[in-house]
Amino acid sequence: MTSVARLSLYFFLLFLFIACTSVSDPYSLQGEAYGTTWQIKFFEDQNVIDKEELEIKVKEELMRIDSIFSLYDKESSISKINKNKNLSWNNLPGNKDFQELSKVSSEVVNNSNGSYEVFLNGEWDFNSVAKGYAVDRVCQILELFNLKNYMVEIGGEIRFSGKKPDGYWKFAIINPSLQNKMFDEFSTPITLSIATSGNYRNPGHIIDPDTNLSIQSNLLSVSVIDETSTAKADAWATALFATKIDWLNLANNKEIAAFFIFEEGGKMNSIASEKWIELLK
Repeated sequence: MTSVARLSLYFFLLFLFIACTSVSDPYSLQGEAYGTTWQIKFFEDQNVIDKEELEIKVKEELMRIDSIFSLYDKESSISKINKNKNLSWNNLPGNKDFQELSKVSSEVVNNSNGSYEVFLNGEWDFNSVAKGYAVDRVCQILELFNLKNYMVEIGGEIRFSGKKPDGYWKFAIINPSLQNKMFDEFSTPITLSIATSGNYRNPGHIIDPDTNLSIQSNLLSVSVIDETSTAKADAWATALFATKIDWLNLANNKEIAAFFIFEEGGKMNSIASEKWIELLK
């Protein structure tokens, strides 16, 4: 396993859609994939959008990505590679996708002081970044349909583009105490992606890639924002949660927009990196 086998992140990150009676409701698509849920919302003139074709293409893309990176599907490309070391990604469906995820992952691997890895014990595992990548791929489909103001969410990994007719999109981070309330709420003045990693609902599921042991930390959750890539936000959320060094300093040194919730002295506290404050000011 990588440092992820990550929890469905909608437990950690709550998407809030704030509706007004004077604003038309968004068009919404939703479904299930990757053992979790997905949803899309957009506001553009629905009369010029072939919604049936859009839904078909989104579902086809989600299935395609699953057929490449699913560790549960024995016929997926990654399962075949992990089983047969003589196979090459060049000879299997998804080679370009593999190259994309390898590029994103390598950047985080090289900059996270060993706290992140997607190739462990001779096997590939992109669970920490595949859902974020799927969000990005779905966003590309929406752009082909000339949609500019939308939200795409898969299992808690979210990308916001543009804004709503009545203002900015908003999101809230769930309180790690697992009570039914928000820890904090934010507006999104820019197009951005956000992903969250945490260990409190399923203790021990995030693994140190050096020791293969569960991460032990007073850190409860890490949310990461990236302006260009949900996959990158996804990977960095895991890396920052798993790092053995000062996570805030790492985020600031690498200019990562991160929001940390941690326990100290029996109390729950939070702190944001400099980049987070800059993006959401």
